[in-house]
Amino acid sequence: MSFAQKSERVFRTTVKNKKIYGIIVAALVVIALAAVSILGLGTKKTSFDIIFFGDSRVGNDRTDTALPVLLENAVNMSVYNAGIGGSTLSYTGEYPTWDIYSLVSLSKAVAANDFSIQLANSESAYFDYAEIVDYVPETIKDISKIDFKKAKYVIIEQGTNDYLSGMKLEGEDKYDISSVGGALRTSIKNIKKASPDAKIILISTCFTSTPAGYGDELDLGYGTEEDFANFEKEIAQETGVLFVDLYHESGINRDNFEDYLFDGLHPNDEGNKVVINLLTKKFN
Repeated sequence: MSFAQKSERVFRTTVKNKKIYGIIVAALVVIALAAVSILGLGTKKTSFDIIFFGDSRVGNDRTDTALPVLLENAVNMSVYNAGIGGSTLSYTGEYPTWDIYSLVSLSKAVAANDFSIQLANSESAYFDYAEIVDYVPETIKDISKIDFKKAKYVIIEQGTNDYLSGMKLEGEDKYDISSVGGALRTSIKNIKKASPDAKIILISTCFTSTPAGYGDELDLGYGTEEDFANFEKEIAQETGVLFVDLYHESGINRDNFEDYLFDGLHPNDEGNKVVINLLTKKFN
């Protein structure tokens, strides 16, 4: 073989190797980009001192007198309003599209850092009553970007919708997420995993008056609203989290609820002040 032929063979081999190398590099880039997309590695995380989960009493109020805003001003810490109107603690099983926004479902997403289900559904046609929950898609996007490891406090203000939906307090399994107790235990476990240094504060249900009756006497299958509040206290003690007994310590009852609840269910400005007064006592 002549020198020219040898040179040509070396050149072709080099070119071939470069092509193979280029293909490998390109494949690795594609894989890396996919990993970033799937794992969210390219998403910049935001941090808040306090993450405030709740139902419509928290989520639907986006004014300057909302609970998260009042708390932020009272304790001089950053607060994120993670409340979603209509949400429950437990997984009802009757409204699967809505159940993905229950606390037990959101806490699972937080612990796994995977909000793909919530993000995929937050723009769905389910939210036709946009005047009430038009904030949900943006809220889910925001929650998915929060660095929960940096949280100092995580607040849970839920349970009223579980009570009004007739959800059971306990199931056969203590971690049965279709029960209030199972959902709370699971949620608290998930939050502790995601925010190991944070203090968790559970706020009980408050007295309510609905067309169905007063909370101190209305039993939808698993006790009155007071029974639900007492049970939440038991779970707080069992799991070692802080507890705000809104039902017994707020002073709101059937004789004066109109002074604090604008519709018998949601707090007005005076009602929010009562909640904040009790809540801030846990920040010592």
